[in-house]
Formats: sequence, C-alpha cells, structure tokens
Amino acid sequence: MKITFSNLCSHAFHQVKISPDGQYIANAVANRLVIRRSGEELPVIHVFECSRSINYIQWSPNSECILTVNYEFSRIEVHSIMDPKWTAHVRDPSFPIALAQWTADSKSILCTAEMGKEQRYINSVKFRDKCIETSPDGKYIAVIHKRSGKDVLGIYHSASFISLQQFEVNTVDLDNMKWSPDSSCIAIWDNCLYHTLSVYRPDGYLCTTYNGYEHGLGIKTVNWSQDGKLLAIGNYDQTQLFEETTFAKPQIPTLETVIAYQIIVKRPFNLPSLRLDYNQPNPKVGIGVCQFSKDGNYLASRNGKLQAYSVIQSFMLIIKH
Repeated sequence: MKITFSNLCSHAFHQVKISPDGQYIANAVANRLVIRRSGEELPVIHVFECSRSINYIQWSPNSECILTVNYEFSRIEVHSIMDPKWTAHVRDPSFPIALAQWTADSKSILCTAEMGKEQRYINSVKFRDKCIETSPDGKYIAVIHKRSGKDVLGIYHSASFISLQQFEVNTVDLDNMKWSPDSSCIAIWDNCLYHTLSVYRPDGYLCTTYNGYEHGLGIKTVNWSQDGKLLAIGNYDQTQLFEETTFAKPQIPTLETVIAYQIIVKRPFNLPSLRLDYNQPNPKVGIGVCQFSKDGNYLASRNGKLQAYSVIQSFMLIIKH
C-alpha cells in the first residue's frame, strides 16, 4: 500500500473536517473557512469569510452545508456548498452556545448552552404585536393567551415573571386590552364582529360587561380617561362614552344660568372624506383614535375616512362632558 501526502495546510484550533460523503475537506484559519475538493492536489473551491474567528466547524450529514461557531460572541454561521452566495447567521448574546450540531435530516441545528442566568418562557401567546401590556404602576404584565380555542388572560409579576393569575374571559375572539390608569382593572374587547367589551380585575373578577348593538361592525379602539372613571369606545361608526363601573352614559350637566358666548364656527360643518375601497384589506374606516385630554374634560376622536387629517388635529373635534 502506497501512502501519499499532500502539501501542508494552515488551520486553527485543529478544525479540519472531511465531509460525510468524502468529497470535500474544510479547514478554518482565523475567520476564513476554506473548502477544498478531496484528491491529491486538494484544490480550493470556496473560501468563506466569517464575521468572527472560527472555533468549531461541522458538516451537515448530506454534505451540502457547513456550520461555524464562535463561542465568545455566541454566533453560528452556516454556508452552503451548492450555493456559495447563501449564508445564515444565528446570534444571541444572552444564550452562550456550548455546542452546536446538525440533526440527521440536515434541516435543523441543535444548540446547547451554558446558562448563567434564569430564563422564563411565556407560551401560547395569541398575538405577536398586541398581546402584552405592562400595568401603569409597573407591577404587573398582562398577556393574552389562546389555549384550546379559548381566550385566556394571564397576569404576571413584572420583576420575576411569575404567573399570578390565569383565567378564561368571556370573549369569542379577543382582539386587544387596555389597563386602567390606576392599574386596578383591565378592559378587554372582542374583534369587530362581536360588539362586546368587559372589564376585569387582575384577580379574575368580572366587574362589568358591555354588549353593543347587534348589527354593524363593533369596537375598533378603546381609551380610559386619566382618572379611570370614564371609558371611551371608538366603534366603526361613532364614539361612545361610558362610566367605568356601570357602563351607563354619563349625564351631561345642565347650566341654569346664561353664559356669554361667541360663535366661532357653526356645526355641523362638512369635511371632505375619502371614497373607501372595501375590496382592499384593512380599509380606513371607523374611529381609529379617541384620546382624552390630560385633565379628562375633553375627548378627541378621529374618523379614518375623513381626508382632512391636519384640520381634525387642529380642531380636535372636542366634546366636553
């Protein structure tokens, strides 16, 4: 048997690996990954530049990809032999990688970490963009879950993330939630097909429920007054104002004496509106904004189909109660 030797090749951390099919040889030098074709000459076919120095390399079982690991920065890079322009990066500084390895099907990478801190995961979160809200006093975090087809409201401690309360709510398809300013309760409401809003305490007690009119679209936005006594509901056709405890419409005070006044503009006045294309998703229709003033004496609301946005912000469509 005759043994032949190739030329010497540089490497770092003894990272030289032969692909499982025996066609390629990979060696790491600083932050460069060199791929050679097996044979007497060992010709270089690819050189991949990595963002960090390479501490470890491993071929995928099908020999089509190779991963590199930098332990200091907890970074994994994946390169394709079939498509050299394709690359993938996996990086999480809070997840210190100790070991990375391919699965048998070459489609996934298993990572093992040495955790120096405790991590908690909150599962079954319903939405990715509107499912988590911290209470104004900073003590609690409310999370909307979807479990077994049911809407569940979870209350967590904001510092330790320990689950304090989990309870089902009386919604069909919960759309969003809003803490009261004093953090004593949470308003939750269904999507636009179900005109329902409920107020819960963090311990799961149902304070009150409001069911709107049966026909037409339902709630689009909700906001509390600064003192938490009033709740403004922006529907797809109008703004409604309610007292938080009873959901009764607040009484408008009647003035018994004559007050001097000057007419600035007569109402109603016409504002140009947009022609809506209902064939397009998410048409700009309904009360998209309803906001209380800081003293709670005024409420500004805006209808999405009105074209004069700047005029609406200037006049603010003020309603005094």
